[in-house]
Amino acid sequence: MIKKLLWVVGAAVLLFATVVIYQIATTRKHSPSATAQLKTKDFEIKVNYCRPFKKGREIFGELLPYDTYWRTGANEPTIITFSENFTFGTKVVHAGSYRLYTIPRAEEWDVVLNAETEKWGLWEPDYSLDIAKVTVPVQQSDSCAEQFLIKLIENRDGADLAMIWDFTKVVVPIKI
Repeated sequence: MIKKLLWVVGAAVLLFATVVIYQIATTRKHSPSATAQLKTKDFEIKVNYCRPFKKGREIFGELLPYDTYWRTGANEPTIITFSENFTFGTKVVHAGSYRLYTIPRAEEWDVVLNAETEKWGLWEPDYSLDIAKVTVPVQQSDSCAEQFLIKLIENRDGADLAMIWDFTKVVVPIKI
């Protein structure tokens, strides 16, 4: 009888511990997935990415060292999809889906489109599959963005792709 009682108490404690751990794991801040989308009568652009938090860390130059590959978000690779052919920097690119990655530096960033979309985000892409690259200046923001954000803003030529985190903002013009 005592063995049975001990087994029941042990099972109850294990169940309670599992519930507590699950609640802690699901309520902490993580890098949720997000979609930035711009749809007009002429074209559609969609970016699927994950939004990491700053959490008091020094982001650019420390957490994300300068002159190194960044998947431009967290978790999975950031994927950008275009419904129409477009110009990225000076290169005309065909409609389709591409991995978007960046190489941050203090004064400017390289923003790159790569044809490899299936590899998990942590791993660097095959650089021989880079389709187009543009170098854009870093803009300093007056306020701190606690969570990484990608925005698509329509303009007369197509759209601006804005990436904002911490006190940093970069904008890439995309012509349709």
